[in-house]
Amino acid sequence: MSRRRRAHAPKGALASVAGGAVTSERLALAAQREGRAGSPMVRSLLAQSLPCEADLARVYSTAGGIPRLDASFLTLASGAVRWLDAQLLRTLRCVPIAIMEDLCVLAVSEHNALEAVRAVRAALKRDILPVLADSQAMQSVLQHMGAPPRAVSGGGVRRKTSPVQADFQRFVLGGESLDPLPLPPSVGR
Repeated sequence: MSRRRRAHAPKGALASVAGGAVTSERLALAAQREGRAGSPMVRSLLAQSLPCEADLARVYSTAGGIPRLDASFLTLASGAVRWLDAQLLRTLRCVPIAIMEDLCVLAVSEHNALEAVRAVRAALKRDILPVLADSQAMQSVLQHMGAPPRAVSGGGVRRKTSPVQADFQRFVLGGESLDPLPLPPSVGR
């Protein structure tokens, strides 16, 4: 979107986009999960002109659709194999290029873009920016993707306990009884 078009965009529409572009489908699904699908507030919002996914898709298609990425940028994001299942990425034929705090740039092919975006978004709990990439280049990256690092088996971490912690473990957790302290003869009379 050019600066001129962005300057004339209504502020309310920009706020809706900045808020995550919640569609009527997303609102209905979230309300259903929380058991609030029949609430008057949700019904009122769904009855208004809240955009649906098809409306947003039409806007994106007029702006050029999904951006295309050159194959030279197609490298697996660091940490991707720790956060995402390698088999999932291979099945969906998608490559996470960059994983940021609240956003993931995901290379997809056009025929499975929707399924890949939904699955990776559900797995990462982040918004997804899909980009089109060459299928052969993505396949090459997916073939060379390594396995996630494995945990080292060696038992628990050894820790030196403090005297207070040792007493707590012995008396409270261990159930050892305490001897009463003798009272001086002047106390208690």
